[in-house]
Amino acid sequence: MSKHTAIPPEALTWLAAWPQVRVLAIHGGAPLARRLLEDGHVVFAMTPEETEAERLRALDGALPLRARPEAIPIDPWQFDVVISHQGFHTMDQSAALAEIARVLRPGGCLSASYIVRDDSVPWVRRLAALLRHYDPVAMRGDYGHDSLSALQDSKYFPEVEQRAFRIWQAISLPQLQTLVTRQPLYAALDEGARSRLSTEVSNLYQHSVRPGEHLRLPFQLLCCRAWVSHDELTAPVTAPELGIKIKM
Repeated sequence: MSKHTAIPPEALTWLAAWPQVRVLAIHGGAPLARRLLEDGHVVFAMTPEETEAERLRALDGALPLRARPEAIPIDPWQFDVVISHQGFHTMDQSAALAEIARVLRPGGCLSASYIVRDDSVPWVRRLAALLRHYDPVAMRGDYGHDSLSALQDSKYFPEVEQRAFRIWQAISLPQLQTLVTRQPLYAALDEGARSRLSTEVSNLYQHSVRPGEHLRLPFQLLCCRAWVSHDELTAPVTAPELGIKIKM
């Protein structure tokens, strides 16, 4: 499952806030930019990586920027929405949030999201318990979503909304076995332990799935919309008279 194509349409609509907005995608690359273009938005997409910038240049309709969120080479008040997907934790939030606030128009918002596994479903809890017999920290992934708490304390974004969307991915027994073999614990097991674990995973699957169906692996898309305030910016912010300028 791609963490970009898996965003449900209703979730992307919620993150964009309005129809046909002028949006800056600071994380998510070409896959997210493509989804936003398909929804009719005017899309600027930013990345510091040349390889990803090339992909954005090849995407018809997107306006690529090679830059980082801590230094956005754009005039103030240019965007209705700034969107970050799966990347909020990778930036210097103190510097980046001030920059994002600067380029948002009054009343605009920063939307951020992460896809995380939902371990509340019974069969997933049983799988986690099984793997933790072999490694106590198995399936305790750090997705980066805890970084969103910085929005609650930001003076630039005094109002924050949160919403979660459920995503289901069908998974066959071979796919589940492959998922288990990719766990860090698997490399440390001898052949006997690997064989035993494979049998235990197969038994868990067969006892959890309905005949003729696949299990469904649950995820949640955790979303925030943070509404901008320009009151706390250290320098006055005024809208440019005409057009948009990109600093080179």
